Amino acid sequence: MGIRRGLLVYNPVAGQRDRRPAMEALARESAGLGLDLALLPTRRSGDAAGLVSSGLRSSPDLVVVAGGDGTVAEVAGALVGSAVPMAVVPTGTTNVVAREFGVRSFALAGRSFHSGRTAPLAVWPSAGRHSVIGTGVGFDARVMSHAVPLLKRLFGRTGISWTATREWMKYEFPPIEVTGVDAGGNAFRREATFVLSTNTKRYGGDAILSPGADPGDDLLDLVLFTSRSTVDLFHFYRLLPRGRAGQLSVRGVDHFPVRSFTARSLAGYELEVQVDGDGAGTTPVSVGPATGFVRVLLP
Repeated sequence: MGIRRGLLVYNPVAGQRDRRPAMEALARESAGLGLDLALLPTRRSGDAAGLVSSGLRSSPDLVVVAGGDGTVAEVAGALVGSAVPMAVVPTGTTNVVAREFGVRSFALAGRSFHSGRTAPLAVWPSAGRHSVIGTGVGFDARVMSHAVPLLKRLFGRTGISWTATREWMKYEFPPIEVTGVDAGGNAFRREATFVLSTNTKRYGGDAILSPGADPGDDLLDLVLFTSRSTVDLFHFYRLLPRGRAGQLSVRGVDHFPVRSFTARSLAGYELEVQVDGDGAGTTPVSVGPATGFVRVLLP
């Protein structure tokens, strides 16, 4: 077998760490196994898609992405319509996509480069960008938008908890109109005080938001929080990490699969939006239908 060639697109400061030495080492190790990886560091948000689009002209055998879930989404979006598979190296803060596909370490990521086994991952348009995890409107989007960079850098997900507690204590439960098309192709309209959609089962790490979510189909699981109680919101997040979907039984929580949806604020002011864990402006926001799929290499 001849030398295989690939692109290694990476965020050099993913997870608030200098990733250059690790990426150079990964490229050297891969070369010893017959895989020549071209190192392509990003310089700013949005760079990854352009690097992939340009790199596809050289007909690579695979594209490796190392960074947070935002960088993964950019690369996935650029690969839609291409037969080139994507491998994920977990270097971000939460690494939801990597966890979803069983890639929990550099060693497992390296194994995926050569496995040949793949699984599909749907890519969604949301807030003017590509999404592979999900979109939130209201509470969690406010947490992501207001997270203190220093605490996130020092403590990762634990550092975000301080912001979450502060926002929980003062959340005003604003009315949100949600309209769209459900899994059966029927139009729907609902109201909520906090909205989450998910393409993956996981949310914020290993927590299981919706066990029925399948990243390989063209449906999102839409989770609507309709209560106006801080106690109910507390129980939702208390049960979420347990992995038994108990949060979906909390009072005021509804969930169902959709093909697309739009969320609008009825509060008289616009609300924060997050896409794949990053702040993404404010309402209104439209999500879906899915634009296509990318093949993710498995360990």
